[in-house]
Amino acid sequence: MASQEIQCRVQTCKYNDNGKECSLNNIVVGNCGSQAHDKQGTECDSFVAQ
Repeated sequence: MASQEIQCRVQTCKYNDNGKECSLNNIVVGNCGSQAHDKQGTECDSFVAQ
């Protein structure tokens, strides 16, 4: 698997590194309800509907 960069804009998170990257090896992204149809329905700013 290729190495990935995890970007993060949440400066109040302890895993935020230098204000733009996440220092974790992986993250969990979830829905803000039962199904997501746009990025406002997720916790992911990179969401693209299928």
